Amino acid sequence: MIDINFLRQNPDAVRQALVNRQKDSSVVDSIISLDTSRRQLLSEVEKLRSNQNTLNRQFQGKPTPDQIKQAAAIKDNLKQIETQLKSVEEEQNKIIEEIPNIPADDVPVGKDDTENVVIKTVGQIPKFDFKPLDHADLGEKLDVIDVKKAAQVSGSRFGYYKGQGAVLEMAVMFYAFKKLIKKGFVGMIPPTMIKSSTEWKCGYASNKNLFNAYYSSPEDDLVFISSSEHSVVPYHMDEIIPANQLPLKYVNFSPCFRREAGTYGKDMKGMLRVHFFNKVEMNVFTLPDFKISDDMCLEMLSNAEEIMQDLELPYQVVKSCTGDLPQPNRRMYDINSWFPGQEAYRETQSCSNCGDYQARRLNTKVKIDGKNELVHILNSTLVTDRAVLAILENHQQSDGSVLIPKALQPYTDFSIIKPKQS
Repeated sequence: MIDINFLRQNPDAVRQALVNRQKDSSVVDSIISLDTSRRQLLSEVEKLRSNQNTLNRQFQGKPTPDQIKQAAAIKDNLKQIETQLKSVEEEQNKIIEEIPNIPADDVPVGKDDTENVVIKTVGQIPKFDFKPLDHADLGEKLDVIDVKKAAQVSGSRFGYYKGQGAVLEMAVMFYAFKKLIKKGFVGMIPPTMIKSSTEWKCGYASNKNLFNAYYSSPEDDLVFISSSEHSVVPYHMDEIIPANQLPLKYVNFSPCFRREAGTYGKDMKGMLRVHFFNKVEMNVFTLPDFKISDDMCLEMLSNAEEIMQDLELPYQVVKSCTGDLPQPNRRMYDINSWFPGQEAYRETQSCSNCGDYQARRLNTKVKIDGKNELVHILNSTLVTDRAVLAILENHQQSDGSVLIPKALQPYTDFSIIKPKQS
């Protein structure tokens, strides 16, 4: 959530940030107007309470009829104004919670992901002397992916990893997880369902559309996580973390559930865009200093790049523009891996610095020089199922087989996936 004090002192900066994010900037005027009313009402409440206390001190034994009349009038007036104050505060908070984080100064201004900026290209795109298959056709021929059966069982946007495909999936996840453990990250396998209030505190959805935005069980007041961030970042809500414990680094494995609302017609073939997938993710808490948290963001990005290099996958690093930033993000980098079957780079990882935006809702703080301050919170994908799809497509051979990257072979116990025998 944005800091109301920052908005009050820098309304033009917030307006411009909203314009850059393709949002309605007029809400700033609405908030300022409501804030003015709120402070006026708060002043009246404080004055009435002061008058009430003064009158109470004047009582000597049994109050006089006039004093009783004055006390009743103050009480009625106070109740009326407090009701107005609560209404104004609720309206103000509804609007404030919709305002996204302020992008960093160096974030490119753009309308959507088509205006993201490529800052690095790594690895050679494989050259084939045959027409490469996409992961869906390749997975079917190898009998390692089954989308058709998943459609019968679960509907569209699901799939089975089976046989050596299932082993490859688990190898990718454990390899990435173990690599970060060796780098000093604390391993987490978190809950896959969280309270709606916890989801709101992560900053991605407002109260009014919370249950519609995610797979959920409203009768149980539970939401299925779309990323482990949603249950690991709240692990420290309502805490004051000792400064000497920062940064806190977590690497998490979890299944993820996404409605993919509004994406129908996109990536319907195969398993690039599904309702359920596995993911290994990094979540980090740092001191509230953008130099520190932005440097940490680059470190996390480097970790994700290492995974791509270990898996021998060509990729690009992209700096996301303002129109492509999720609501809590101050900045975001994407890693887009090459998919020969589509002849395109597709997103496989993202790395984000949310500053104190999430910490404000979560009430996660650090004590610095005797003062409690909000921490900075970062998240980064380390690897998802899409890495498996990229391995299949990039490492396919002319005979229909797929070579397994050397880094994964100790985890798979095989070096090649061969086509099933007809």
